[in-house]
Amino acid sequence: MLVTKNPAQYITALEEDITDALQIGLLFSGQISDTHAASLLELASAIQSTARSIRCMCLRFKDDVDDSTMSSFLYFGQMIVGAKAIESLVLEGVGVGHEQIECLQEFLSTNKTLRGINFTETKLDRSSSILLTGFLTGNSSLRVLDLSSNARVDDDSIGTILTAIALGGSQLSTLNICDAHFDGVEDLIGDNGSITTAGVRTITAFISQTPSLVTICLKMRSLNDEGIRDLSNVIRRRDSKISRLEISGTFGNDALQSIAEALKSNQSLRTIDIGNSLNLTDEGGRAILRVASVNVVNTWKQIMASNNTLRSVYLKSRPPPLLVSQDIQYALRNITNVDPIPTLKQKAWRYVDSNIEDLSYTKLEAKHMPHLLSFVKERGGINSLFRLISSRNNVPILFSHPTPERQHMESIMNKVALENATLRAMLKSERQFNDILYKENNSLRSLYEGDIADDETVTTTIMTPLLPEESDNRRCLCCRRGPISKLWGCFR
Repeated sequence: MLVTKNPAQYITALEEDITDALQIGLLFSGQISDTHAASLLELASAIQSTARSIRCMCLRFKDDVDDSTMSSFLYFGQMIVGAKAIESLVLEGVGVGHEQIECLQEFLSTNKTLRGINFTETKLDRSSSILLTGFLTGNSSLRVLDLSSNARVDDDSIGTILTAIALGGSQLSTLNICDAHFDGVEDLIGDNGSITTAGVRTITAFISQTPSLVTICLKMRSLNDEGIRDLSNVIRRRDSKISRLEISGTFGNDALQSIAEALKSNQSLRTIDIGNSLNLTDEGGRAILRVASVNVVNTWKQIMASNNTLRSVYLKSRPPPLLVSQDIQYALRNITNVDPIPTLKQKAWRYVDSNIEDLSYTKLEAKHMPHLLSFVKERGGINSLFRLISSRNNVPILFSHPTPERQHMESIMNKVALENATLRAMLKSERQFNDILYKENNSLRSLYEGDIADDETVTTTIMTPLLPEESDNRRCLCCRRGPISKLWGCFR
């Protein structure tokens, strides 16, 4: 952003009755003139009263600022208290320290509308970060936090700032945290920086508790394989909204493999930018490609578990010898250029076309067959459709699967069949019982008929009607015990 030592050039623009957003850039260095000091206060008044939105106000300080400049800046900070026009604030330069932040403390602590705050190459440290807690806990509108190249930011500073944001309930969408002087691969060697692995764990824990994050940039020497694994646990969550991820650190192939596993369930990540890394080779790149690339041949199961949102993975250019080949880098940069659904269709067609004569691996149901036939015709035309239908291996899939109506009735039919089997078993048991009774009846009949043949008197008695008083005195022909009047009771 263009910065100037003359505040007067923004005053006229703030007084204009237009709706276009404005950017303000001020440079503070050395001694400030009386004219510029007066213009600075006039600018503060214009910021308070303007109807225009100030998209960004950048305040750059050099390390040679004298007392007169600081005095004017203190008044400037006091005069903009309550201003609602400023959308984001950038504090930049090695001259920004505890004193400068203190001049803006009242403005920040009472501000409820600032959406972004940026500290770049400043002297922000543990003590000055405490000055920001009132602002961070009281402003739920904050969406962007950028801490780039601040040499004195350590684990305690990170903990103080992120804890205050969490308490304030801000729904951050962008988080940038970068070590100072971390530009080349050679910077990975030696000093681990002021943010240690404990600070990295604090950052990843905050990320896991902030599902609103969309863009994350982490460039730290202490960001190793373990830190990337913690970050991958956030990426694999279904509620993750992260679409852009920029990382640099001392991680290698294991880190990319953990990201690749996380991509199988991720539905938001579009771009990964990998800067400095340690011992990253083709193995790590292939792990990403196996999950996301359209051109890598996978099984049907792998396609169904693949990532369809990732479009590009950029690797920072390095001088020879290259650890990651040019072919892998090119494939990573050009994973896809279309939306997720067309990407999945490309992967599916690539495999269906190669295995069109045997689609049993898909395990599709009958209700899916019309969609499958339409998909094959759309992608491969009539010839592919003919190959699909004419294959003997596909006949059971296309024509032998139960219809949806049959599947719906299957449970009812199974219940009826079970009831029929129970009734058949009961009927069989009843028939067996009846057979036993039939045999017993035959035995009794044979016994009865034998008694008649041996005793003519009995025969005459039976054939001749008896008087009631006589029948009561005759014996039963079956058991010879009771009177003959009980004969039919004995048979029963």
